Amino acid sequence: IDVNGAGVGVGASGQGIFQNQQQDQALLQQNTQDAYLTSRQDALQGVESTILELGNIFQQLSHMVHEQGEMAVRIDENMDETFSQVEAGQAQLLKYLNTMSGNRWLMLKVFGLVAAMLVFFLMFIA
Repeated sequence: IDVNGAGVGVGASGQGIFQNQQQDQALLQQNTQDAYLTSRQDALQGVESTILELGNIFQQLSHMVHEQGEMAVRIDENMDETFSQVEAGQAQLLKYLNTMSGNRWLMLKVFGLVAAMLVFFLMFIA
């Protein structure tokens, strides 16, 4: 009986150790799974924050492109206005040139008349 009792006692003690090992393995496996899940959660949060940052960057880029489009339209309008002003200035310069050419003929006529009067005065009066 002692041998059987000792054998039964050792068997029960062995089962207790086996159960403790199983519990330790289960806890170790649970801790490993928790660590894995925590690392996955951290990775997903990192991906989420990166996606949010990219969304903000694309919104800023969209805003900048919109502003650049408005500036391009303004530049185009300013170029059109500048072109029309240059044409108007060219027309004014041509008008002034024609006026100056007309004045030259007038000055030539006046000079010719004065020269003719001088010649007449010197020939007949002197």
